[in-house]
Amino acid sequence: MHESAKKEMKWIYEEIVGRIPPFSMLSYQYSILLQLFFLLVIGLILGFIFNLGTISLLYGSLAILVAVSWSLLILQLGPTLRKFRAPLSKDENELLEQYKGILFHRNHYEAIPGLAIFITFMLYLFYYGPNLLESWLGKNPHILLLLFVSLLIWDICYRMGLGLWTSVLALWRSLRLKKLSEKRTELEHTPYTELRSLRRLDINNAFFGIISLLLIPLLQTDRLLVTIIFTFMVFVTLISAVSAYIVSKVPWLPPDIYNLVNESSFAYIGVSFKGVTHVTPVVYVFDGQEIFFNTSKESKKLKIMQKNNKVAFLIDKRDMSNIYENKAVMFTGVVKIYGLRDVPLQLKQMLEVRKLFIKKYPEYTRKYSTSELPRAWQLTPIIARILVEVKPAKIIYWRGAKQISVPV
Repeated sequence: MHESAKKEMKWIYEEIVGRIPPFSMLSYQYSILLQLFFLLVIGLILGFIFNLGTISLLYGSLAILVAVSWSLLILQLGPTLRKFRAPLSKDENELLEQYKGILFHRNHYEAIPGLAIFITFMLYLFYYGPNLLESWLGKNPHILLLLFVSLLIWDICYRMGLGLWTSVLALWRSLRLKKLSEKRTELEHTPYTELRSLRRLDINNAFFGIISLLLIPLLQTDRLLVTIIFTFMVFVTLISAVSAYIVSKVPWLPPDIYNLVNESSFAYIGVSFKGVTHVTPVVYVFDGQEIFFNTSKESKKLKIMQKNNKVAFLIDKRDMSNIYENKAVMFTGVVKIYGLRDVPLQLKQMLEVRKLFIKKYPEYTRKYSTSELPRAWQLTPIIARILVEVKPAKIIYWRGAKQISVPV
């Protein structure tokens, strides 16, 4: 995507508001907060002028809160994708460019679902749901109140349409990306940070769906509309969660490195703190996404990592008879040290990693789980053996005598 196209990655709402002072002079977040303040002030002024009840003012404030919460989530898409680096795979790069092109199309197709929702809702409200309008504004509401409420309804309907638009497109993107990743060769891949960003955006979309439940108090007198909101929530949340799950299964390592990490049995971990360096061999497991090793709670490397979590993790495959058959990969980054506080949320993953160790190193785990070894060396979960996860920031790959830097 060209630089000019990247700068134009905005929703129609952003473009309109971005041209109106003082919003045009502020960043996204502050602009949204200012819009919230203006809407609240105008709504409260109108409420006092036309003697609306407290419940009506609360309903209006709740609607504004929903619209602004959705804005804060949805407006992260543009800035995140603008910083997106191109995958080292022609097919995956073309897919993501196509995804961004559809998502932020110059014809603003994203407004179509919101417009359809708005027109349908307004027809229903004025022709089939007058009791709902009366519960909000009372009988025979003033034209200014109707205009303000119509503007607020458009704001919410537009964002509901965006929620549908972004979640469906995200699922399509994730399915295609997963399929294309299975056809990679050599060093083709989409970097880890970009995949993590896509997953984070999908999780945002899931929260987008959940926030819609805040609209139910406003519509509680109309069973049909409550059902529609609940259906919207389930659809957007489920679609987004599935998309996030699929992205989490896309390999972030290119095939050459993936196979090396998956098939090797030993690695070297290098740590340092205030001039003290330490390198030791470790056994590790790779679950397709993360690299884990475990260490004694008494080990020197653990004590150093607790003070400085930056590490180098080297996996080396040597062929002494032919130097051009040698392969190695070094990950530099940080580690996450698992402890008791991780058990409530990470217990499932920790147990799965333990199963991988038992499967990959049956003899090792058998000996480490017996009393034949010092207690600190035994494979007692959490207490004596500490689980450590490697979180790479940079990858250096050697193949033969050639060194290759691989974007993470």
